[in-house]
Amino acid sequence: MCFFILLVLAVLNIQMHDKLSTQILTGLAAIMLICIAGLRYETGGDWDTYTMLFNHFPTFSQLIGRPAVFADVPVEEGFVLLSAFIKSLGGTVQHLFFVVTFINITLIACAARKYTQYPVMALLCYYGILYFNLEMIYIRQAMAVALCFFALQYIEPRRIVPYLLFILLACTFHRVAALMIPLYFFMHRRIPSWVYLTAVGVGAVLMLAGIPWIQTIFLTVAGWLGENYADKAETYTENAMFAVNRGLSIGFVLNLAMLVVLMFFKKQIDERPHGTVMLNMFAASLLLYYYCFELVEVSNRVRLFFLIGIIALLPMVLEALPLFIERLAGLIVIALYCFSFSRGIFLEVPQAAAYNPYQNYIEYKIHPRPSTGKQRLEQSKKFFRDERK
Repeated sequence: MCFFILLVLAVLNIQMHDKLSTQILTGLAAIMLICIAGLRYETGGDWDTYTMLFNHFPTFSQLIGRPAVFADVPVEEGFVLLSAFIKSLGGTVQHLFFVVTFINITLIACAARKYTQYPVMALLCYYGILYFNLEMIYIRQAMAVALCFFALQYIEPRRIVPYLLFILLACTFHRVAALMIPLYFFMHRRIPSWVYLTAVGVGAVLMLAGIPWIQTIFLTVAGWLGENYADKAETYTENAMFAVNRGLSIGFVLNLAMLVVLMFFKKQIDERPHGTVMLNMFAASLLLYYYCFELVEVSNRVRLFFLIGIIALLPMVLEALPLFIERLAGLIVIALYCFSFSRGIFLEVPQAAAYNPYQNYIEYKIHPRPSTGKQRLEQSKKFFRDERK
């Protein structure tokens, strides 16, 4: 239902994209996305881990008095400070979920309006492709990804100071955001179509052939970064649940097909403000997808920083179509593409039990009753473990 509502708002957006209509429609879409993840109650993944962490976090006054407390908390400083501030105001982990989602969606909605004249469609793409992983599982990384997405607007105008400030802030929520720092010098450069196709095509062949190459490099670099990163690297390469190779799937075919389609619109994309940046971001996500097939869990998480470029890139394709009927048809095709990413959740398959049925925090406060969240989360984790065996 939520996907359908966003689709309707996106149709209205491509029909009425004047400033006022766009602001209203974008606001409605953003509010809905904020409420879904921000008001979830024991729904989605990792909520149990974040609940435990939040209960362990110090208050703001404890941090000021004992800054060494940071060393005892196994997450980045920005997230600790935000959590401590909320905790000092008497908030709970539910308030943390809402605040994080509010900040993330606000940043993405504001940035999307700068990148495309169809920001509602960008939010639709975000909902289908990234929303459930970021806003309802990896919430620290979600904050970092949203900050990086907002920072991309400063690449083409060559404004390095605000770009670095937002990236450094993102690093205080997730260290992997540091990868975005050197990309300031490359992401705005136009690349010939044959280079995109060749680079990704070689990766696809490498993946199909199953030629190992990245795991040793990954372990070595992680060791250089310190004991904490070395331990995580060992977990992701030796734990049976994570150490699996990416195989042939629908995603393998869809990614290649999407790249080919985008090459048909490359000229129009390059002519748009920020178009080249978004195309390069998506291409980088494909390189991670194909070349890092040995490290599925690692590549999936790292590529989230780059994959978000597609939520601005796909609306740019519609902008290249001259007729409304063509844009409408294009929107339907893109909506189906986005739907495929989260089809398990939308279709309520057993593997997505952690998300269905959705539990709302306000409803559970008004009508208290036993939650099934823990059981459903364990059921989803069991499916995940079984699939990785």
